[in-house]
Amino acid sequence: MHFRPLRRVEKLILQVILLLIVILLGMSTAGYIWFSRDLPSMARLEIIEPSLKTRILAADSTVLREFYKQDRILLSFDEIPDPLKQAFLAVEDRRFYKHSGIDFIRIFSAAWQDIKYWRLKEGASTITQQLSTDLFLTKEQTFARKIKEILLAFRIERAYSKNEILELYLNQIYFGGGGYGVEAASYRFFGKSVRELELHQIALLPGLPKNPTGYNPFRNPDRALKRRSVVLRAMHEFGVINEAQLDSLKTKPLDVVDRETDNSHSASYFTEYIRQILVQKYGDTAVYSGGMTVYTTLDPHLQAVAEDSMETFLSRLEEEKGYELTRSAYLDSIAAGVKIEPDYLQSAAVAIDPRNGHIKVMVGGRNFSEKKFNSVLQAKRQPGSAFKMFIYLAALEYGYSPSDMLLDTPIVIEMPNREVYKPRNFSRKFHGAVSLRFALDKSINIPAVKLLQKLGGPAVINTARKMGISTPLMPYLSLALGAQEVTLLDLTSAFGVLAAGGIRATPMSILKIEDASGNILEEYRESYEEVLSAQIAYIMNDMLRTTIDGGTGRIARQMGLRIPCAGKTGTTDDEGDGWFIGYSPDLAVGVWTGFSHAVIPMGDNMVGAKSALPLWTWIMLAAHPGNTGPEFARPDGISEAMICTESGLLATPYCKDIGRELFIEGHEPTRTCDLHKISAYDLLDPSKDFKELDREASEENDLPHR
Repeated sequence: MHFRPLRRVEKLILQVILLLIVILLGMSTAGYIWFSRDLPSMARLEIIEPSLKTRILAADSTVLREFYKQDRILLSFDEIPDPLKQAFLAVEDRRFYKHSGIDFIRIFSAAWQDIKYWRLKEGASTITQQLSTDLFLTKEQTFARKIKEILLAFRIERAYSKNEILELYLNQIYFGGGGYGVEAASYRFFGKSVRELELHQIALLPGLPKNPTGYNPFRNPDRALKRRSVVLRAMHEFGVINEAQLDSLKTKPLDVVDRETDNSHSASYFTEYIRQILVQKYGDTAVYSGGMTVYTTLDPHLQAVAEDSMETFLSRLEEEKGYELTRSAYLDSIAAGVKIEPDYLQSAAVAIDPRNGHIKVMVGGRNFSEKKFNSVLQAKRQPGSAFKMFIYLAALEYGYSPSDMLLDTPIVIEMPNREVYKPRNFSRKFHGAVSLRFALDKSINIPAVKLLQKLGGPAVINTARKMGISTPLMPYLSLALGAQEVTLLDLTSAFGVLAAGGIRATPMSILKIEDASGNILEEYRESYEEVLSAQIAYIMNDMLRTTIDGGTGRIARQMGLRIPCAGKTGTTDDEGDGWFIGYSPDLAVGVWTGFSHAVIPMGDNMVGAKSALPLWTWIMLAAHPGNTGPEFARPDGISEAMICTESGLLATPYCKDIGRELFIEGHEPTRTCDLHKISAYDLLDPSKDFKELDREASEENDLPHR
């Protein structure tokens, strides 16, 4: 075969063509390199991790709060209903399973429609392109961004299967209101999972991402209905539904559920406390994007009761006392545009299961959005007479018994700085010789000071420390009157040691933490330590039961509380702080009330029994349905004896006021009362024998009969 040699012109043309091809290839390569320079690598594409929210769960697994940058609940491909997948394909990308990331047929069709009708309106982006933009690019409409989108789409198609791409897309797409992914959208608009949606509800979701604000069914229901009709027609054209279904579904209502967040029972102080623990341990990114699940100890029902009761109770106190600034007045000022500090009356409450240390309730104030200071944890306040428990407990540890006598008489103490300390009783009266039980029951100051003098400050501080008080304490005599600061959590936990028979369970709020895949990151264990003998704890319980049954805490019984319980009131000078810390065998509850600024008094007669005890009682009633609860377990090694309450010695038939008292075996008094002698009349005509006196005392005396 003979080939004709190329002419010079033909050679020139061929050379030009080859040169153009080389130039085009070079430009294409350069363009590819240029536009790919800041695109994610294949390795980065293969580990796409959507931002997930961290959920804080209550003890019953209800959601207390969620922390997130993007509200998203991840679903696997198989968990997403097929009709929902098909609905999105019908609207967004009908050739999804046929193209390789770019649908050229759709591009040419869209271009022809734009030319034909002389407008730029037809969209041709595939689901893969949309995913590449959502994950890695901005929404700006530029030529460079579009080229990057196409290149990324090809890369994503190489890294993932079609089903994986669709799964990523359905979990990533934005629906408005901070919600990402079909599951979060379903809960937002319908209050249930996508797996529970009906077809007409499913049809709403694919129409929203194009314009989440404009098609919002809460704000624009008419536009949302029209948009849903467009989706239904697309579903019919794509074969997802038949014509009869199309006609029927068009008539259905939107059926959305307005799930505006109810912050009235938000446990905000508690969840903020949990958030701070998580951030300190795992960092902000993990908390707001890592998808952790945190299981906590909080009882949501009891928390709601505590929050409601606190606001009701304090509003009533504000009205009764006529304070200048109330919460209602504060809210009126804010509504009027006058910004003032929320310095109205505050309170705090915490409840702990003494058997394991689980925090069941934490209310750090009246409203977290108005005042974020958590008075359960952060407030260090003087506990007043509530601290006396440690004085008497230390005395029991040093061998004292409840019937031992103290003198409630005036005392003047010269201090090292040559000043004179003259403690006084709240009632301004003196009672003479009183037993430890009576002095604690009536919360008398001077016997507590004298007892501290005998024991020494270090002994009492040591008792408080091992019970859980962590704030600094100094061995001053004012310690007896609660003039040194503690936190409500510490004080309540310490009283819980008594409820648990001398075993201290460290307070805890988190049970376990899981990552987004359900793997356990950390599991918390209860921590226990025996800090008191069971016998001493039981006797102190019995002494503090007297406080509620007939002492400063008797209002609880008047309000109808019948369960076995014990506790102690506390009031500081000028009624600046009111406390009640009390417990049953299964729950320790502490309540504090006062103004944030400790120098502001609550007013006359605002003692702990009035400013804190009623709220404590409501919480305890709510925690014990039917007003029933367990008894304090009586350990071995406890004995009883009939005692003359005036002398603290063994009673005789001639003692006027006797009662049954508890002792640690071996510590019972051995002397009989020598205050009440036999009279001549008694010798001539004794009216009663000792056995009858013993029987009447056990029936009529205020002290419990054990």
